[in-house]
Amino acid sequence: MKPKDDLLAFGLSEKEAHVYLSALELGYGSVLEIAKKSGISRTTVYTHIKNLIARGLMIGFKKFDKLYYAAEKPVKLKKIYEEQEKEVQRRREILQNLVPELESLYSLAKDRPSVRYFDYNNPDDLQIVRGEIEMLRTSDEIRNIFNYDQYGEYFSRSHVEKILKRVGGFKALYISKNKIVDLRVRPLLENKKFDLKFLPSGKFGFLCEILIADKNVYIAGNGGWLIISDKLFAHTLQLLFEAMWGIAERIE
Repeated sequence: MKPKDDLLAFGLSEKEAHVYLSALELGYGSVLEIAKKSGISRTTVYTHIKNLIARGLMIGFKKFDKLYYAAEKPVKLKKIYEEQEKEVQRRREILQNLVPELESLYSLAKDRPSVRYFDYNNPDDLQIVRGEIEMLRTSDEIRNIFNYDQYGEYFSRSHVEKILKRVGGFKALYISKNKIVDLRVRPLLENKKFDLKFLPSGKFGFLCEILIADKNVYIAGNGGWLIISDKLFAHTLQLLFEAMWGIAERIE
């Protein structure tokens, strides 16, 4: 690629690239000299010089009471790019924390139903969903239908413990081929807020995990998370959960 093309890829306009390269070749020059070198009108060149100064790619200075302009050393481009990368990373971190809060505000607006999708295999998406669930605050119980055979490898005891700190209670239906509970689950039974019952997967073969909290329903399945915010839908699943809870076996 030519230097001009590289500068365009870096984010400069075509005329800005011409002005920068012309100033670089001249060493330094007046607006008129840079305009002649670049083949761009004097008035337009002055505008682009101001833009390049703002970007940190050119400087202005006086010599013998006359104003001249010079291109910064090419290595400055690398420094600017590194600073841009840091800024992008900073904004990404802010956005990661901000999106769940904004989504919550959006879903609250006029109680409109909303559906959001997250890729379960994407670490960033998984962190966002788990972070949102861990931040749940409610005095009510939340309900979980958990297919251990399907999702046991994703189970996180610390994740459940963080939820328990913020909610009134946690009821979970443990669906599996047998009643033998994962050793990671056993310590949770000592928590008064946590209640667990068993259903055989042969009769209740849920192929997804469902978490019901207030008006939100979190569904994990087929490699992704669906978060559905709707009072009627959540209430309907709460009734279904309680019906299943009534026939489930208690785990001692």
